Amino acid sequence: MHLTRLLVALLCCSAPLVAQDGAVGGDQGLEIDFLVSYYDQDGEHSAVTGGTGTEKQEVLSPVVLVSWAVNEDWSLKADLGIDQISSASVDRMDAELSSASELDARAFTDVTATRRLDDRSAVSFTLGLSTEYDYRSVSAGLGYSRDFNEKNTTLAGSLRHYEDVVELYDIDGIKRGDDSRSTTNANVSLTQVLGQKTVGFVEFDATIQSGFLSTPFHEVGFPNGVVVAERLPDSRRRLALGLGLNHSFGRNVVQRLHYRLYDDDWGIRAHSISAETHFRLPTAGESWLYPFVRFHTQTASDYFGPTGSFTGREEFYTSDWDLAEVDTDRYGLGLRLAAPAGKKWLLGIRRTDLRVSFFTRDDGLEGFTGSFGFGWSL
Repeated sequence: MHLTRLLVALLCCSAPLVAQDGAVGGDQGLEIDFLVSYYDQDGEHSAVTGGTGTEKQEVLSPVVLVSWAVNEDWSLKADLGIDQISSASVDRMDAELSSASELDARAFTDVTATRRLDDRSAVSFTLGLSTEYDYRSVSAGLGYSRDFNEKNTTLAGSLRHYEDVVELYDIDGIKRGDDSRSTTNANVSLTQVLGQKTVGFVEFDATIQSGFLSTPFHEVGFPNGVVVAERLPDSRRRLALGLGLNHSFGRNVVQRLHYRLYDDDWGIRAHSISAETHFRLPTAGESWLYPFVRFHTQTASDYFGPTGSFTGREEFYTSDWDLAEVDTDRYGLGLRLAAPAGKKWLLGIRRTDLRVSFFTRDDGLEGFTGSFGFGWSL
């Protein structure tokens, strides 16, 4: 479940123009933000029951974000959160299955230390932990960024590796031991100031996974009525290319555009395009209202098929509609309010964020995401 990480990223990226990660040596001191997000979805293609049945799921996620400029050379960032998940799939972890949803919780934390090497470059180190009912994950990462061209050009790269232990609950809800998987992600990005009002960027992601990549309690139904667990390859390669452009139309309107091309060796090719238009509000502080939209389309995995479509002679098979040919539309609205410089609101709060979005997928899946956050500068 990466929903909370996505919401955290969206919250941190809600500033009008591109902000560089790992900034060191600012005058912000200690920044503390608290974010609560709620996610709800429903549909009729649950992978837990072979691509049929309810996909109802609810997730409540409180997260604490801390950023501390220790001195001119060092800064620290940390996040700590818990996903409280209610879904029918969690119920599969019990040998005595019921039709009602059950609760699960996932706890995670990331800590990043950034060291400024000189006035143009910085290096960062990240450690992460995550645990849920059926897996435990440990990760470590390294990042580097450097400014060129009088700081109008920034080249950045990062490498992160994850080691997971997966507990294997089969389609009858019985634990059958455990297995492991490894994930390595590399990212390279180039950000360029194209003019006084325009910033562009390009980024490339490559991810390699190996180990146990199936979900053992996802069912696949054969035409003869036999039901088995999905079977997927023990390796996966993912590539993604992103292009972005941010343009300011004066002080009060900023347009952000982003395109992403995705490809993997399971047969999926995807295109995503998103747009955000930020409108400055007539307040004393830096306050913005921004509607946004995102359109996504993808081809199906080579191993996907609806329930009953497999013969049983295939080497790999899944009825998980996340791997199907689907189109998804997302639209929403965000609001960011900031107190005037040197001022604070009730309880010392300096800023607050509110974001809501709705999405629909053409297989019938629908969802809602809402997040609310507020922060202090100490």
